[in-house]
Amino acid sequence: MTAFDTDVLSDILRAVPAVLARAAQVDPAQQYVPAVVAEETIRGRFAAIRQAEAGKGRIDLPQAYELFEQTFRAVSAFRILPYTAAADRLVQALRKAKVRVGTRDLRIAATCIVHGATLATRNARDYARVPGLTLDVWT
Repeated sequence: MTAFDTDVLSDILRAVPAVLARAAQVDPAQQYVPAVVAEETIRGRFAAIRQAEAGKGRIDLPQAYELFEQTFRAVSAFRILPYTAAADRLVQALRKAKVRVGTRDLRIAATCIVHGATLATRNARDYARVPGLTLDVWT
């Protein structure tokens, strides 16, 4: 089971050729997106909508909504790894153990550990600090 981190998922959604080729090597039935990654991705699209509404975005409002719709459909096509009570307990335990990783990254890592998934990421520096997490570093 391979779970895509936000950086890898973003490259898949942008159709970066090297990342698409690497993702194609993973059985589609084994491709997952942690719920926290889905949330981060959709949250970014909401931010683009808010910026466009305020006239401060790089894209206009119709484009922002189009991008949101495309992203929502694309993310929905993946199997989602839920952020469970067990993952939340693991996050709390890792915090207590003073593992120095950002909160969202820690939630993603805990989700993968609890579900037995390998995390595909470019962020090896931070995730390598999480004991018990299996990484597949995509450079």
